[in-house]
Amino acid sequence: MVAALCRGICSGESMSPKVLEAGTLIFWFHSHDALREQRASVHVGKGSQDDYTDAKIWLEPEIEVARPGRTLRSHELNRALRIIREHHAYLLEEWYGYKGRAG
Repeated sequence: MVAALCRGICSGESMSPKVLEAGTLIFWFHSHDALREQRASVHVGKGSQDDYTDAKIWLEPEIEVARPGRTLRSHELNRALRIIREHHAYLLEEWYGYKGRAG
């Protein structure tokens, strides 16, 4: 499954812009993180952007699971991590662009 990159943010300038899609997995940034956290992160959900059940993945200093969430099965979380590794540079670039606009 090919991931769809969303250069310039897929869902416009929303509070939680979608930045990547791969099948049923959706990756987005959260404005709270951009305003209040120093290190980059991305949220991952299945089928929708749900901030209450999503997984959160730190993008730096290393890619690691901040919280696994409630909707992704372990194989889906592992797939999400592989996709994040493949698109790490893109996600960091988009994160810092978003953080600059949010703050």
